[in-house]
Amino acid sequence: MTYGQSLQPNLRKKAVILGASGFIGVNLARKFAEEGFELTCFAHKVSENWPASARVILGDLVSPPRELLEAMEGAIVFHLVSSTRPTAKTEMAVAEIATNLMATVGLLEITQGAGCRWVFSSSGGTVYGQTDAALISEEHTNLPISSYGTVKLAIERYFSLYRTLHGTDFVVARISNPFGPFQSAAKGQGLIAALFERIGDGAPVEIWGDGKNVRDFVYIDDVTDALTLLGERGKPGEVYNVGSGVGTSVIELVTKISATLDTPAKVVYAPARGVDVRRNVLDIGKIERELGWRPGHTLDQGVALTHRWRQERSSVQSRDPEQRLA
Repeated sequence: MTYGQSLQPNLRKKAVILGASGFIGVNLARKFAEEGFELTCFAHKVSENWPASARVILGDLVSPPRELLEAMEGAIVFHLVSSTRPTAKTEMAVAEIATNLMATVGLLEITQGAGCRWVFSSSGGTVYGQTDAALISEEHTNLPISSYGTVKLAIERYFSLYRTLHGTDFVVARISNPFGPFQSAAKGQGLIAALFERIGDGAPVEIWGDGKNVRDFVYIDDVTDALTLLGERGKPGEVYNVGSGVGTSVIELVTKISATLDTPAKVVYAPARGVDVRRNVLDIGKIERELGWRPGHTLDQGVALTHRWRQERSSVQSRDPEQRLA
């Protein structure tokens, strides 16, 4: 294949994961290794959870190494990089713009003609903002209430601009609240991971507000399946919600995980935060109609699988603290 030659999306078996050391990236890498992809993992540092068959390139998007640019040629590029988490504070806004938005635009600029297809992992919650909608479709108004969501939305807009001006091939995945194996509460990666850890340790569970905020939780295997489909068959230039389509309140989730662990939760209520929307449940009708995707796991099934994985990891580490969990 010559430089700049584009493959049909359903024929691609070459993938590059940007931000591969994160929760979604690790799970996606392991899935691609099982499916025989030619895989490159890119991150700031090596993850012990990457498959042995993956090519590893270290660096950052602000100054991407030449070998990364070469690996991206003709590949499906999964952009999972995000340097911050949603917060009402703005002191990190400039850094978010520089390390996420500006770095992405820079990479779009220098990879014109590389024949790659982009799958950008946006936010299924923060790009929409406050809404009373029972289900949020991709056509819903975007009014982010955090710098995190604003930057995600801005990156989406630049992908659209580069498609208009340069024919860039991309799809956007607006993912709700993924959870499952390899998610770390220590890295601030999700409510379910945090609840497993805090309830399991007997630590207080702080709930901001009345606990009735509703969120859409989706199991990680369903997310990686959706991302794979979007990379291979998603319509270029389109945005797709990826979630469960089912809402669960924070207090319901606390009760569920407490029952799973057979341990009472020590709930402490704190004032509501301005950055938290009251309800966010995604309408997943578009990805189902166009690609036939629906989540294969209910919340109960996903929580049970996550609990089993945590038990297996704990058992392995108790026998040999240095042993890696496969």
